[in-house]
Amino acid sequence: MTIVLKYFLLLFSGMILFTTSGCAVDNEFIAKLPLFEAKSDKIPGLEPPQQRQKQIQLKGRKGASVSDAEKEILVAQLMVEYRTSPDPNMRREAVDAMAKIPHPKRDQYMKEILTDSDPFVRLSALEALGKTYNGTRKELALLLIETSKRDTDKDIRLAAIRLLAHSFPKQPERKNVVKIPDEIETMIVQVLGEALYDKVPAVRYEAMQSLHKITGKDYGNDINRWIQYVQYQKGEAETLPNERSFAEKLPSVQLPMFK
Repeated sequence: MTIVLKYFLLLFSGMILFTTSGCAVDNEFIAKLPLFEAKSDKIPGLEPPQQRQKQIQLKGRKGASVSDAEKEILVAQLMVEYRTSPDPNMRREAVDAMAKIPHPKRDQYMKEILTDSDPFVRLSALEALGKTYNGTRKELALLLIETSKRDTDKDIRLAAIRLLAHSFPKQPERKNVVKIPDEIETMIVQVLGEALYDKVPAVRYEAMQSLHKITGKDYGNDINRWIQYVQYQKGEAETLPNERSFAEKLPSVQLPMFK
């Protein structure tokens, strides 16, 4: 038996005698041993994503009820977060938080974000602008029109077309009801007319739905009638198409014996 093995057996026996003799082991002493040292999953100098996410969301909630000066500071801080984050999820969190803070500078930042490389980030900025824009109605219309024509992502184009109908619906002829200016309606009708030729079927369908909401005309999903309507508005067609008849509006029900 070697000297090392004898030493190990002697040490092991001593530990057994020590623990069985009724003496308590000092917990503080054990905690200091490298084997029992508590390890942290935090990296020094790096903030955990969950913590950053909560801080961003808190700024958005706080910004809805503070003074204009504080809103400007919060919006600026969130824009710094957006510009410095390589993570699109964090950039989108910053955009969603900014959307809750009504401040003129926020809209300027949102327009910049419309050029983000990530479509989900762009979509968040577009929806915020479409629903809470602080500028004029004409500026909003031009912004949505430009996005619907420029963006290569079909979901962004769909959202822009949908927001046009949401922002500029046909209003009934009543007192105290603000009518869409003819200039804006003409621009919207023309750009939606171009969307009727989009290569994506969903975009063409959404264009027809938005035209119905904006003009009040009812051509259903007959794209040829909608094309003729737009051509008439541009002076390229002599007559308006006929709107759907009562029979056309009835849901088609096929009896079992004719299936």
